[in-house]
Amino acid sequence: MLDNTLGYLFKEDHSHHSQSWLRQIRHYEEHLDHFETSSKLRILQEILCVRPPIPALPEHILQQLDAIFALRKSHQLLTKAGSLTPLAISNQGTTPDVRISHWKGDITTLADVTAITNAANGQMLGCFQPTHRCIDNIIHTWAGPRLRAECFELMQARDKDLKPGEALVSHGYSLPSPFVIHTVGPQLVKGASPTDEEVRQLSGCYESILDALESLPASDDGRKSVALCCISTGLFAFPAQQAAEIAVETVFSWLQQHPKTTITDIIYNTFTDSDTEIYNSVLGSLPEGWIPYPDNQIAPLIQADSISQARQWLDSADAVLVCAGAGLSATEGLDYTSTALFKKYFPGFLKYGLRTLYSVFGFDGWPTEQDRWGYFFTHLNMVKSWPPSPTYQRLISRLAKFGPDAHVRTSNADGLFVANGWPAEQLSTPQGSYSVFQCLKNCRPEAVVESWPLVSDAISSLDSTQRLSDPEKIPWCRFCGSKMSICVRAGSWFNSKPFREAENRWIEWRKRMHREGKRVVILELGVGMNTPGVLRWPNEDLVTEGSGNIRLIRAGLGQEVAVPFELEEAGLATSIEGDLKRIVSELLG
Repeated sequence: MLDNTLGYLFKEDHSHHSQSWLRQIRHYEEHLDHFETSSKLRILQEILCVRPPIPALPEHILQQLDAIFALRKSHQLLTKAGSLTPLAISNQGTTPDVRISHWKGDITTLADVTAITNAANGQMLGCFQPTHRCIDNIIHTWAGPRLRAECFELMQARDKDLKPGEALVSHGYSLPSPFVIHTVGPQLVKGASPTDEEVRQLSGCYESILDALESLPASDDGRKSVALCCISTGLFAFPAQQAAEIAVETVFSWLQQHPKTTITDIIYNTFTDSDTEIYNSVLGSLPEGWIPYPDNQIAPLIQADSISQARQWLDSADAVLVCAGAGLSATEGLDYTSTALFKKYFPGFLKYGLRTLYSVFGFDGWPTEQDRWGYFFTHLNMVKSWPPSPTYQRLISRLAKFGPDAHVRTSNADGLFVANGWPAEQLSTPQGSYSVFQCLKNCRPEAVVESWPLVSDAISSLDSTQRLSDPEKIPWCRFCGSKMSICVRAGSWFNSKPFREAENRWIEWRKRMHREGKRVVILELGVGMNTPGVLRWPNEDLVTEGSGNIRLIRAGLGQEVAVPFELEEAGLATSIEGDLKRIVSELLG
């Protein structure tokens, strides 16, 4: 079905696009058989993102797309809006009282809500740039092409663009919410202060949203709810603090003016940490007429069709193989893509243009070895001091029930499994480990040294700029005198000898599972496409060759979490897309 749909889209007329796009389309078409399911879904997203609403897609292709999007939604971790604990309840004579909530997360994963809001542009057709992470693009991506088609029809009927402050309602299609309320906020120049007119326009957005919601039908349980996004604060550059204050003041004012409203729930939705902090502050001071809800926050209810299948597999398994990638550590804060983490722990290295832990990979601009080792010792000390992880510990507690029939195989070099109590003899790390330094020339297999004692000894010699002040603390190869580095698979110089014993244990474990006919579940957590040949593809091969005794549960964020459709159709694999911390909690109870 996916290949057939892509085949149709490849054959469409793309002559109105750039030559580079035409070349890309031909490349996709010629090599389609070589792409895995997740890559095909990404290609589908790209094509649908840039595809104009005319000519309309034929109904049989739309139905195929409906099925593809429905399957993807069945794997999403969705939050039930009705289970959110309110911050406050109105006391203004409204019937019923209106509940005000604040929720941080991806607005397209909020279920059990009447409508979500979209910060749209005046043309109302979505964002046509696949790489944009704007909310307009995300909503159109998950809703499917029927949303753009309806928006086109609505705008044709209007015969004019949507003005700042106006709102328009569409259906949600493949989204978990039945409706989307689109609104256009004022667009500022970055750094500019909003004019009085722009303030009125932003306030008008929220008024128009509530007016539109009022006209929508309530759900079967009588609730009528809306998730309000942060309008105009992204590319439209409205100052976030002021925008939040306007959003809260406008909603409270509108409710005062509409005491007979049928709206029951208003949810302020934030996605970034900075917006979340702002709304926590603004909503911390409630105006007169609102009663704070008792402070007994309960985790909201989660739903995902694939979770129940995954639970059944785990409950009936004889053995479990956990394969963990960078996403698992990232969910506990050790995020190699985080600029905030780097700024907090590595301020002395910002001057080199480094902004994330990933940006250090391959960096060779160190002025001296003292600067280079200042970074490495700072990094390793941070990892060594990382606090205990509830997610790792919950996972390890469940694995312990399988005894020797559980094995952990991870591409992470951070050692967090062992730090949280997992036995090293049931662990293999094919990508290396921070616990070992090696000769950069790899002059001989024995040219390695345990790292942690050297880290502990060097920390007191880091100066205020995080530079290593004592050159005597720099490790050099004791055999050839060459530079050393962390023993991770980052080049042809990688020394695999320190990890051969663990690799042999892994091989023997795998053979024993096959010999004893064990029913094995592979729980793959946060494994992306950076090094798919290490964990991802071997896991799929194990399932294919397992004669029905091996099943794969793949969990993480983004389209990369998709499993091959043929394995899913055979009942051998499933996926769960969402925050790993919540997935592990829901999956393992």
